[in-house]
Amino acid sequence: MSFNSKKYVDDIRSLNELVTVINYYYPNQLKNKKMICPFHNDKNPSFYVKENSSGGSFYKCFGCGESGDIITFIRKSENLNFIPALKRAYEILGKNLQLPTNTRSSKYNKQENKNNAAFYRAKNITNNKEATINYYNYKIKEARSKGLDYLAADYENMKFKEESTNYEIDFPFMDKENNLLKVWENLACLLAANKIEVYYNEISKTIEVDGLFSSNLNDCVIDIHSLCYKYGFKLTSKQIVEFITKIGMENYQNPVRKYLEDCEKIYDNKNNNVQKLCDCLITKKNFNQKLKRILIIKWLINTARIVYNNEGNMNVEGVLTLQGGQGLGKTRFIKKIIPLYIKTGLDLDPSDKDKINQCIKYWVCELGELDSTLKKDLAKLKAFLTEQEDEFRRPYAAFPSKYPRMTSFYATVNQGDFLKDETGNRRYWVIPVEKIDFEKLEEIDVNQLWGQVMHLLCSNKYAHYLTSDEMEMLNESNDEFTPMNHVQVMVEDGFNWKSPREDWSWTSSSEIARYFYLKSTKGLKSVMEFYGATFTKRGGIRGYICPKLIRIY
Repeated sequence: MSFNSKKYVDDIRSLNELVTVINYYYPNQLKNKKMICPFHNDKNPSFYVKENSSGGSFYKCFGCGESGDIITFIRKSENLNFIPALKRAYEILGKNLQLPTNTRSSKYNKQENKNNAAFYRAKNITNNKEATINYYNYKIKEARSKGLDYLAADYENMKFKEESTNYEIDFPFMDKENNLLKVWENLACLLAANKIEVYYNEISKTIEVDGLFSSNLNDCVIDIHSLCYKYGFKLTSKQIVEFITKIGMENYQNPVRKYLEDCEKIYDNKNNNVQKLCDCLITKKNFNQKLKRILIIKWLINTARIVYNNEGNMNVEGVLTLQGGQGLGKTRFIKKIIPLYIKTGLDLDPSDKDKINQCIKYWVCELGELDSTLKKDLAKLKAFLTEQEDEFRRPYAAFPSKYPRMTSFYATVNQGDFLKDETGNRRYWVIPVEKIDFEKLEEIDVNQLWGQVMHLLCSNKYAHYLTSDEMEMLNESNDEFTPMNHVQVMVEDGFNWKSPREDWSWTSSSEIARYFYLKSTKGLKSVMEFYGATFTKRGGIRGYICPKLIRIY
């Protein structure tokens, strides 16, 4: 009787029965294909089930990161090995699975006798524990290569492992005497054989290691150093650092991009979470609600888009800025909607490399108390916020390199007159907030929110930049947040701007300057036109159609 384990595994994985299996273990907990995650201490539903377009279904927890299919879920739920979990899946789903107990041919039995002899020598003659372990690992490898997964579970005291240790490592580079060459490719081979992955995190701009107990890079270097010695591969710690840096830079990963794409996969298109988010920010009644919605949507799109800046040719168009009194929860708001890689409360100084390095290692960076940041070099700040790449030297690297910018900016400010750079104010997408409705905010499914944002980004329904009409609305709105100079104060108070336009008359620029004791008319034109006056000349003399003066300084 022949047995093809792959066929049985593929049959189970192709079924859309994951919901049935989950309900078997956790009845009545799955609602609309989401629930509290059973694998970690979850407060809000972060566990989702999604069907594959090619058949089958999978689960994903956005809290702890657990994911998989039917077999993975059963293994995790009952702490089972692979073959027992496969059997359990067939039992739960009421399907028949018969694993043969003896399918060995005479040829296989002959090889088995040979291996038993090798095992006897290893165990009883040399008493070599490592050889014994290698024997078992070899048997697993051999069984898997023949499609005989069930045999791997037959050996005494040996639990089946889906991913077993290699019987031996086939290092790619040896010298003439068959000694390991101290090259990074050999270390990469050793790490791969031990299921240790090294990669470069595009968001944090760091080398990271998965597959070891610690996530601290210094501890990982120590662990890898010990592992190398166990294999007779004697590298110094310095060499390991250099090698894993090289290995990591060959393997780029972007956890935020993966998160966003996972959100897009589970997006159900049922609730307009973006609109719900807009409704959470309660502004003054006279604030343009259309502008509020545009600024929020386009900032979200920019924030999702920037993590795809692989070529270093993108930048974020604006800094979403919440202006309002202290204690409103402006920082709490952003922490609620950005689930990972966020830095809050940064006082950015574009001349300080340490400050810059702090903020570009996050997906979203909050410029806390923006008015303090704006006291720095405005030209450098404007240039920094619009950069497409960042240049810096990584730890252990010999030279600085350029890296694509993958950070979006958010700002909070208490004061109302904080905008000081007329040419750069368009970068700040200001929304004056009187209250934040956190009860509504708690009702928003953040994963569905970002799923909707990804849907908007991919559909090209909205441009990521402000159109000319939208920019005009923003400039008009932002004027409220610029400090008035002495000319503005005089012009605002010195004319009755609410009087009917038919009562307005022409007044020369020099006459207005004399009334206000101005040394010159410099800056007067932009202020007068801002309040509605019309510039015109009469007999070669400059002046304005404007209300009558009501106050003389």
